[in-house]
Amino acid sequence: MLMTGEFWAGSTGFSLAVGLRRLGWVVQEVDRGHYGVGRGRSLALRVASRLSARDSVSAFQDKVRRECEMLRPDALLSVKGVDLDRSLLQAVRAVGAKTAMYYPDLEFNHPGVDESAFDCYDLFATTKTFQVDWLKQRLGSGVVEHVPHGYVDDVHVPVRSPPNATYGTHDVLYAGNHSAYKQDWLERLVRLNPGLDLAVMGNRWHAALPALHIPPPRYFGEMLGVPYAQAIGAARINIAIHFGATNSTWQDLVSTRTFEIPACRGFMLHIDNDEVREYFEPGKEIDVFSTPEELDDKIRFYLAHPDLREKMIERAFTRCVPRYGYARRALEIHQAMIKHGLVDGGRFHDRGVP
Repeated sequence: MLMTGEFWAGSTGFSLAVGLRRLGWVVQEVDRGHYGVGRGRSLALRVASRLSARDSVSAFQDKVRRECEMLRPDALLSVKGVDLDRSLLQAVRAVGAKTAMYYPDLEFNHPGVDESAFDCYDLFATTKTFQVDWLKQRLGSGVVEHVPHGYVDDVHVPVRSPPNATYGTHDVLYAGNHSAYKQDWLERLVRLNPGLDLAVMGNRWHAALPALHIPPPRYFGEMLGVPYAQAIGAARINIAIHFGATNSTWQDLVSTRTFEIPACRGFMLHIDNDEVREYFEPGKEIDVFSTPEELDDKIRFYLAHPDLREKMIERAFTRCVPRYGYARRALEIHQAMIKHGLVDGGRFHDRGVP
């Protein structure tokens, strides 16, 4: 299998590749991040990325073509499909490879994502239940499957927090990049509970910090991998709120945070919806909220009941691990490829997916 996407430790692509190798796939990665200056979030990196975009896309696509011509893989699996345009996917199929996509995002209007090429995938696996019907209407003969988000096995794990950790232990932590919807939730929370020990982790929050009454020591910026897992486990309560409604009216019901927090043995208060209730039992493993007032009430309640939190953390961890890890998601993708005739399942020997 040839895989494209990002493969830094802690990424979805990294963990899916590990899971697929355990299933018997021989995986060759083509990391989009190795071409050009990447898609960094600072202004300087964004400008440099635009200036070098054409050359980096061309180099990446040439690499995919060369690998396909040399390896003649059975399949290409892309995480998000960045810079795989129609002509490239047709070239991949021309060497006999089946094409599969794992799409873990709320929208399709991201740089390098070519919606017009979606019908060139033999299998399109989306993490979003609300995208399934939309995709089925547009993919023609392609197959659409729902394969949920997960946590990264061997990275999102319980990690003991050292006493001198820079993030410390806070009553409440929100981990995730800024959106107006998330900011509104947190602003309403701090108005209800002005003295709340709230910390924030993620990108693009600087302008919002004064409104949230968060001093610099309680803003951690972006944290990935082990520091991220440590911070989740150190917080007494972790809030899971997602991006909010978009121009398409789609709105996340669950995200990677839904699974990462329990996998790191963090206590989770999750915005309520039917989908999160399919994965965890509120009041027993996690708890849920629908209004800022309910969120504030439950924060106050669970801060006053640490023994109950610990019991729920253990139950949520037991439910989540390894059931919701990306090794299992890799198995679901693998099984979908076999079910729909993309590959011959008899050629594989399970190497121990948990």
